[in-house]
Amino acid sequence: MATQIVIANDSYIKVDDTFHIEWADKGNAWQAGWTPNTIHVVIWNALTGQNEIQSKDASTGMMTGNTDLNATSDAVGSTTVAALLTWAETRKDQIEAATTAYNNAYKAAFDSWIAAGKTPGTFNELNSETNSYWDWSKTWKDYDSNYS
Repeated sequence: MATQIVIANDSYIKVDDTFHIEWADKGNAWQAGWTPNTIHVVIWNALTGQNEIQSKDASTGMMTGNTDLNATSDAVGSTTVAALLTWAETRKDQIEAATTAYNNAYKAAFDSWIAAGKTPGTFNELNSETNSYWDWSKTWKDYDSNYS
């Protein structure tokens, strides 16, 4: 389980102060009720300062106050800090596994390209025969069955 999480609602999620997840990459296990539009930021980390939920008025975006978080059992939206930490570790592992699978597939495709007698510089260049780029438009997201 992760030990730290910072959620900038609709922007990003930072796990253990080192792993950054873009909001679009949060995956299909994320539930909308966890951070309703009245939450601006959730902070649970080991840095100096209070662990808290920073709230906002959803219609104006203006800050409305903070709620201290003192235990992993404290509520955040429709969940708890502990559940968010567990989710964060799982999502981090999923992204890392998908990135490794992508890197392995890219290397295999590149090695195959070279084995076929083609030059490295043409691996991602426009194919004059098909008038399209060589079919490597994939990203790690293509290897993540948990992507939203």
